[in-house]
Amino acid sequence: MSLVSSGELKQICVIADDAGMSKGQQWAQFLNCPLNPSSLDPYYFRFYIEGERLYVRDQDKRLLEIDFDKNHLDYERKGHRGKQEIIAKALGAAKGCKKVLDLSVGMGIDSVFLTQLGFQVTGVERSPVLYALLSEAFAKTQKEYLKSYKLHFANSLDFLREQNGKIEIDSIYFDPMYPHKKKSSLPKQEMVVFRDLVGHDDDAAEVLKEALKWPVKRVVVKRPIHAEQLLPGVIHSFEGKVVRYDSYVVG
Repeated sequence: MSLVSSGELKQICVIADDAGMSKGQQWAQFLNCPLNPSSLDPYYFRFYIEGERLYVRDQDKRLLEIDFDKNHLDYERKGHRGKQEIIAKALGAAKGCKKVLDLSVGMGIDSVFLTQLGFQVTGVERSPVLYALLSEAFAKTQKEYLKSYKLHFANSLDFLREQNGKIEIDSIYFDPMYPHKKKSSLPKQEMVVFRDLVGHDDDAAEVLKEALKWPVKRVVVKRPIHAEQLLPGVIHSFEGKVVRYDSYVVG
């Protein structure tokens, strides 16, 4: 399968060991890509399956792995303040909002935290590679509060148009990729691979417009603290030190 990222065509293959061969065949078919090719040179991304472990490396050997139990990306946040967390306030936890639709799951960091805070989360991810990694991470996690998580492989814009009125949601959460400025130092390796996989959310404003058509109490967009509003009409902004949560609908 060819993946378009930042205007560049990038290739992927699946590499599975004997213990992971069944999963290798499953995900190679899903990604429509080669399984255990004789040469790795043509492939920018390599999707490794080693028994129960799945991860992705790029040609520069940078690693992206999603494992909620290993917690290397701070999935299990200790000492959180429950409904007093800024993200919980933004999504209306104190107002009785419990069912959240996350339109851009990504590496699952915010989605998992929302579930940890007691929200019932339905997530949408459009990157097939991230969806595969997330699916396996949710399937094998030992954390009981993640067992009820509902993950969908879909473009968020299509999902919003097709599912409006069909599922019960209190609040919608959207964390679009923000066009990052060029920096002299790169972010940690997971973010480099992640950005290469997902590119930019050029349709973010259109997604938000569609989300605002849903019969929900709140639509919340995560933004860098000094970034412009994704669309005008923010009712209230919940600000942290580096990010803020713009609320567009308050019921």
